[in-house]
Amino acid sequence: MNRRRFLAGIGGGVSVLGGYAGVRLADIRPYDPASPTGETPRERIVAAARHRYAADHRAVTQVRITHDSNGAAGYDAATYREYHEHSRRRHTHVFTTRRRPAEHVPNPFHGLFGYFHWGTADRDRLPKTSVVHVTDGEIRSSWDAPTPEAGDAPNPPELGDDGISAPNSEPRSGMNGEFVLPHQTEWAERDDGGYEVTAPDGYAEVVTLPASVDGLRDGCRVLVRLDADGRLSRIVDDRVVTVESADDNGTTARTVGYRIVTEFDQYGTATAPRPTGDVETTLQNRLASAGTDLSVY
Repeated sequence: MNRRRFLAGIGGGVSVLGGYAGVRLADIRPYDPASPTGETPRERIVAAARHRYAADHRAVTQVRITHDSNGAAGYDAATYREYHEHSRRRHTHVFTTRRRPAEHVPNPFHGLFGYFHWGTADRDRLPKTSVVHVTDGEIRSSWDAPTPEAGDAPNPPELGDDGISAPNSEPRSGMNGEFVLPHQTEWAERDDGGYEVTAPDGYAEVVTLPASVDGLRDGCRVLVRLDADGRLSRIVDDRVVTVESADDNGTTARTVGYRIVTEFDQYGTATAPRPTGDVETTLQNRLASAGTDLSVY
């Protein structure tokens, strides 16, 4: 091989690698997930729950306290919005605590972020909103973001004064955990096309319960609706639990009821918008983010 051809080959290789790196850093990839299928209601619902992890979508969860034997009930407690853009490996989470009960109520959300936000939000400074944007290489987050209107979150969400940026490894599929667990229980098909589980033992198979829940009571129910393509459309989780607490007078028990409603939409079109706002970052974080973007492919 002569020198000219050798240098041309090296140049072509660099161009290819440079183009590949540019595509990877831009996070561009083909994406066309198949619709979920199944023979039985259980198979269809489990397939739809798994499909959610592979499909771009938005999930909006509203939590309402419907009953509390030790205090007022019938109020909206929290809203959680997940913008899941799997095709570009991005997730944006907007969590708003609107009201906290006077006494401890088990966290209805899964994941460390939801746990801390639900348990530490100052009752005197509600509503309180946090935003976390997760990519392959970076996390941008704020624990004091502006609270969106009740109907929807702004696009993109805003960072507050305490915004931070940090390097990140490969992102998880979402901070809210499994909406429907893999299970063996059977679903009853309703006349209106939905599917439900009402027995406490079957309910316990389907949902993820926080560790602080000591017992399920009568009234627990999960209702699932699928859209025309077999994807999750709506989940209504009616949860009635026993909560035990100890003080100087001994251990007391109370019952708490939730209605946790999650609606899924924007399949195939949802985006995980990068939050706006000034965030201090470092050259080390930028390099670490770029390195992670490249290494995970």
